[in-house]
Amino acid sequence: MTALVEDVQKQGISSAVVVLYDLEYSNGNFVYFFPDGLDSDLTEVQFRDSSGTPRTYVALPAQAQDFEVSSDGAYNRPKFSIANLQNTFSQAIGGLDYEDLIGRRLTRRTTLKKYLVGESGDSGTGNPPVEFPKTVYVIDRISAKDVTTVEFELAAPFDLAGITLPRRVVVGGNCPWKYTGASRVKYTGSSTYGTMPEKEKVGGCNWRADSKLVDAGGIERTVYMTAEDEYILDGNSVSFTNGTGLSSFTAGTYYTTQELNLPQITAEGIVNNITWVNYWQCLSSTGSAPLDSSTNTWRRVWLYNSYQAGLEFKGFLDKRYNQYVVKDGFLWRVNRTTQAANAHNTVEEGLHWTRGDICGKSLTSCAMRFQAKPDGAAGFSKFKDSRISLPFGGFPGVVQRR
Repeated sequence: MTALVEDVQKQGISSAVVVLYDLEYSNGNFVYFFPDGLDSDLTEVQFRDSSGTPRTYVALPAQAQDFEVSSDGAYNRPKFSIANLQNTFSQAIGGLDYEDLIGRRLTRRTTLKKYLVGESGDSGTGNPPVEFPKTVYVIDRISAKDVTTVEFELAAPFDLAGITLPRRVVVGGNCPWKYTGASRVKYTGSSTYGTMPEKEKVGGCNWRADSKLVDAGGIERTVYMTAEDEYILDGNSVSFTNGTGLSSFTAGTYYTTQELNLPQITAEGIVNNITWVNYWQCLSSTGSAPLDSSTNTWRRVWLYNSYQAGLEFKGFLDKRYNQYVVKDGFLWRVNRTTQAANAHNTVEEGLHWTRGDICGKSLTSCAMRFQAKPDGAAGFSKFKDSRISLPFGGFPGVVQRR
């Protein structure tokens, strides 16, 4: 840092200012890049991290602005734009959707070109880099998007503008509690569950971490749901009737329909259209075919199966169709790319897998879990078991926490 101060205090700076970015696009996975244009023929540079390890930064078609810092007023919210053409940036972030970057951290690093790896001022292997203080931002939202550009708005991690005491701003009807934050059991990741220590509990949601419910009859059941309040059922227990071409449908029966030309992601950047299956629960007898909009007569359901290394688990452009598996007593969903048989990536929260059981954060979401009523067909009735009361309040609430 002392060397940098001496450099910038000179009447003329002989080395160009370089701005680099570290984006953690999923837990523990980073993309290192800089806005294209550092040199007309430069495709990548290297700069050391805090431990002295060289990191390779690639040139991407990006533009950043409004990073100025003021000593008064609200903290600045910079804009970061990236070209939305082809798939250069998408490949750099592991094929994730742009929406998946919301909440992720972007670190802005500034140095002089002469302190890059291989240049005259390189600090050397094992030594920390020579750079100005880093600035860290959180991707807060997508502020603009069109066919050529995606613009993200950034916020400082400690930007508390608008927060009021006692931190209970009422908006909409969202639950303020962390899902399973006050669970009585804790998932250990090895087919076992332990008691959740009091000091680790967060909020008031005591839905069990293993998604099990003891109903009013004393029977233990597993209740998995999506963020859209759709049940995820055991694929080996529910019987389905082929509903294609039928003109009448019976309440309480489960049906399938075909989804033609569903884009499957077989590898990053490779998409094939396949025929897949929709699963439905008929709520009221009808002569109309299943539709998501027919909420009075139809309810979409999803299936899970037990994890087996020798099976393929598919991922699709429409993530709703990504397959679910139960491994070590926990529900997982393919995050994006199809997991080939005998070549699965480690089943854990991250780029390739994500948690399968997600709360919709509404009063309906809460009731459909705690008051889930079996329908006698290995699924759940459209009616709720009102004998079971919801164990906590909190509606309406504040920020959604899933």
